[in-house]
Amino acid sequence: MHVHGEPTAKMQRVLRISFVATLCYTALAFFAGWHAHSLALISEAGHNASDALALILSFVAVYFQSRPPNEQKTFGYHRAGVLAAFLNALALIGIAIWIVVEAVYRFEHPHAVKPNIMMMVAAAGVVMNGVIAAMLWTAGRDVNIRSVFIHMLGDTLSTAAVILGGFAILYSGMIWIDPAFSILIA
Repeated sequence: MHVHGEPTAKMQRVLRISFVATLCYTALAFFAGWHAHSLALISEAGHNASDALALILSFVAVYFQSRPPNEQKTFGYHRAGVLAAFLNALALIGIAIWIVVEAVYRFEHPHAVKPNIMMMVAAAGVVMNGVIAAMLWTAGRDVNIRSVFIHMLGDTLSTAAVILGGFAILYSGMIWIDPAFSILIA
């Protein structure tokens, strides 16, 4: 039988905290995006919804990875982490396709956006995603946790792009920037 490092209670705790924070921010970003008519903020909510999915998948994978090997599963359940990373990638692809389709629609039918709301909510998202990425960095090094870490780090950067988009809209008045940035962060 193969012997591998066991998932830790710290991993599980970090994943739980990250999931709750991400779910709260997803709701905030969606409703703020709806109110501000910002596709970039709504796409940010979509990204964070995929983060929540990634965190749940990772939590389940950590649970299965902690199960010991047996006669039928000589490797144990360590492949659960790889499967979680794969499903995470599929979710990102699906959300990116939806965002691009919606952005094309917004180019044809522009909506006035409220850049102040975009920037405030996105600033909260940068802090939240950055803190979660830092917690995941210290929680573990297996492929499952690594994939969620990379996902959260990428979302920190894409959320910063929403702030830049809001700033550009605020000072230029060009509302086409909102769907353009939503494609950029997709």
